[in-house]
Amino acid sequence: MCLDEFRAAVASLTRDLVLVSVSGELDLYTAGQLQARIDEAGAVGADTVLVDLSEVSFVDSTALAALVQETKRLEGRGHSLVLVTNDPRTRRVLEVTGLDRVLLTYATLHDALSDLIPEHAAAAAAGG
Repeated sequence: MCLDEFRAAVASLTRDLVLVSVSGELDLYTAGQLQARIDEAGAVGADTVLVDLSEVSFVDSTALAALVQETKRLEGRGHSLVLVTNDPRTRRVLEVTGLDRVLLTYATLHDALSDLIPEHAAAAAAGG
């Protein structure tokens, strides 16, 4: 098994929030798989699809285009796509392309969950 092998798992966190956890490389060869997982998450009917890129080692322009396409598709259905990444290279690509102004992005999954799930923020504040 290659260390940078693409993997994506979909999990419903709440009725309104679905998480797509991604690892490996996002490129020409894996962008379609990423889109399929985001489509799967969007089909659940949740308001928000949270795509965690924390374990992604590489992102190319094809993957960025796929993320933009999925964002537009979800927004067309009244839903939203949110990213999580703290990787400096990925964040830089988002900044250079201007996608950081289009795609809501959090540095950590904890930050995203605290913002998107009020109960999570309350539990974190209470130390739990």
